[in-house]
Formats: sequence, structure tokens, C-alpha cells
Amino acid sequence: MATISQYLIDRYSAGPSQARASAVAVLQNTIRDVLGDADWDTFLQGSYRNDTAITDINDVDIVARRKATQAPLSSSDWARLFNTIADKLRSSYRISGAVSLGDKCVKLKGTSLNADIVPAAAMGDFGSDPIAIWSRRQQAQRPNSPRTHYDNGVKKQRRTNDKYKATVRLFKRWVRQYAGYADFGPSFYIECAVHQVADSNFSTYLPGSFLQVGREICSWSRYVRINSVAGDKDILVPTEWSPEKFETFKSRLTTDLGLVAGAITVYSSSEADRLWKRAFGE
Repeated sequence: MATISQYLIDRYSAGPSQARASAVAVLQNTIRDVLGDADWDTFLQGSYRNDTAITDINDVDIVARRKATQAPLSSSDWARLFNTIADKLRSSYRISGAVSLGDKCVKLKGTSLNADIVPAAAMGDFGSDPIAIWSRRQQAQRPNSPRTHYDNGVKKQRRTNDKYKATVRLFKRWVRQYAGYADFGPSFYIECAVHQVADSNFSTYLPGSFLQVGREICSWSRYVRINSVAGDKDILVPTEWSPEKFETFKSRLTTDLGLVAGAITVYSSSEADRLWKRAFGE
């Protein structure tokens, strides 16, 4: 039995380059300095923090938690947090790019990296999750648990012989071949689904891990509960990952899992590579 070329496995499972990771660190430190350590606690969240970002992702998520501030806050208090962050970024010579207000964040659109800076406030112990964030569109406060998400991902990585995060990256890379993927297969929901798969389905051979994890996800009905990585909510609900979009995700995945299964079992190395690349839209 032939094996898929390692360079092709690495191509689809790779994270950002060291140069990109260094640029993200510089951006986060610059934003921290501009906001000021005395008033704000800033830290990365999202795929860069959790080591599940794929190679060409240029969006960085940064939490900016106001010190000496406890939720719940009024809508006007939240508006002041958003505007204070935006004003500080706009007035600093160290920040280049357009600043605007998003639904749950202050957006910084740069030349090579974009940042979503999420205003936040403690919901109890300053050093513990959850923290409070605000939706400007819904005028509602929401709990968020980025540190718990990170910790749970680290534990899953250890339990799967360090294959969980690379498998997440494979799924994020796979879905990007499809138009509208951000609608039916957003990266956060993909990460949650992969995290829920049984540890025994992760393989030291990444194509096998992709196949086995994908098969378990495709076996779930639209009525299953898919927990967030932090374990604080069900994401397979109409207001999050709608069951209809989950079905679209599964339909696309089922077809391409057939190609991956073929790539793993054929006896020709060139055919294994061809099927693997085809499964990822090449």
C-alpha cells in the first residue's frame, strides 16, 4: 500500500510561518502598549492563540479587558469601552491601518495583518473565565471563556499524541475550497466539532486522523449537542451553527472523505497524492 507524500500532508496541516507568528506577537504587543498596561489587560485568543490557525490566516483576535471594571455594564459603559479603544488606536503613530467598530470588537485593518480587538470586563475573579463581551448589534452582554478554550485544547492535544491541533488545521484548510465556507463551515465551529470527537479517532498518521474524525462528525445527527471547546454552550443551534448549515458541511465532507479513504488505500503513490490533493480542492 502506498502512502501520501509527506510534503502534501504538511502543506494542508501547516500553521502560520515563524515570520507570521512573530508579526502577530509584535502587533499584539504594540496594541497592548498603545492601550496601556495600567488600564488594560490584553491577550490573544482565537486560532493564533490556540495553535489552530492555517498558513494564510491574517486575522488576529485580541481581548482587551478593562482593569478595575466588573460586569454587568450598561450599554453606554460598553460604548465607552469600544470608543476608548478605537480613539487610542486612531491617535497612535504606532498603529497603521483603518480603525472601525464591529459588532463585538474594534476592527483594525492593516496592510498584512488585521486585528479584532474585543473589549471585555471581568465577571467575577479578574483572573478567571468567563469574561463579559458585548454585542453592539444585539445590545446584549455575553459570557466568553477564551482561557478555558485554550486549556481544554492543550489537554486534548496531549490526549491525542499531539495530533488534535494539526487535525483541526486540516479541516480548516479542507473547507476553504468551497465557496461560502465561512457561512456553512466557520473555523470556530469546526474546531468545536473536532474537539468533541473521541480521542481514539485521532491517529499519528494525519490522513487517517482526518478520515476517522470526519467519519465520526458525519455520523452525528442534526439534533446532537456539539459543545464549544470551552464547554460553556451548545454551538449546534439556530443562533450559532444552524442544523441546516451543519448538514451542508457534512454533505461536502462525506464526499471528500471518500477521496481520502481512496488515497490511504491505493497502491500507487502518484494516485494517493492525486486523490489527497483532489479532496482538498487541488
